[in-house]
Amino acid sequence: EALADWIGDVAVEESKTVGLLHGSSDPLEGLRDAVAVWASGHAYLGHVPEASPALLPAFAQEAKQRHAALTAEFVDEETLFNRAEVLMAQPERDEVDALRERCDAHGIPDERRLLRPTRLVIAVLDGHEDDDARGGIAEDLLLYEGGGHRRLALLWAPTDLSPDTYLESMARFRGVFPAHGDTPGALQMQKAFLEARDEPRAFAEGLEFLVSKGAPEVPAPNGHIRWTEYDDLDDVDDWIQAHRDALYAVVARSSLHDQLPDAWPLRTPGGLHVPPLNDEEGAAIASFVRELGEG
Repeated sequence: EALADWIGDVAVEESKTVGLLHGSSDPLEGLRDAVAVWASGHAYLGHVPEASPALLPAFAQEAKQRHAALTAEFVDEETLFNRAEVLMAQPERDEVDALRERCDAHGIPDERRLLRPTRLVIAVLDGHEDDDARGGIAEDLLLYEGGGHRRLALLWAPTDLSPDTYLESMARFRGVFPAHGDTPGALQMQKAFLEARDEPRAFAEGLEFLVSKGAPEVPAPNGHIRWTEYDDLDDVDDWIQAHRDALYAVVARSSLHDQLPDAWPLRTPGGLHVPPLNDEEGAAIASFVRELGEG
């Protein structure tokens, strides 16, 4: 029923081979796209990254056992481009142009491409977050090593709000979900850079995450979080308007939502990486596969 409500009625005049390039920003990146392809009756052709080669094929195999008509084949990237009539992908923002060029070279027209680059997420704090909200924000920040297709790495906080309780929540999250072994090494150079410039910073004892205080910039690498102060919510709104095309969501505790502009794409803490089927991206996916079925 949920799938029917999301995809709607799809009458496929001619099944198309839809190539899905699954990225490595999270273990099941592109799963929602795959489900849309299967639900709409098109042929799925997937490529999974070396960083996560098993989960999606295992999911597809289980789905095929339950639904005999479902098609799912996994191939290398070059084979996918040679065979696909349609391409769906979630590239990094700096990879989009190169991916468009590959589509051009393989005869995949604009109307048969759905390229959704990685999106930015911010959190707006007011100092009244309880343990659950702080824990949810920590999960949104640190799951997938501080990366993911929807990356939260910028926290807006009232001027002079202490970050201590938020840092404690991050440390507790890392106590339950340890960082990947490569994360401390990846953050070490940035930590040294901040120390050399004597910039305000905080970090976990094992450098599983790093927080710096400063201007509202999305920091690198993944796992590095920026803490930016605001005097007035207009400061946040100005930033949002300047970055709206790249922004996926604004995370804030639910009781704060009524005090924030209706135009902001608000989400509550803790669910960032499990989006609802029919959010903005989900609606775009559903519309795309429906139009494929029309010809």
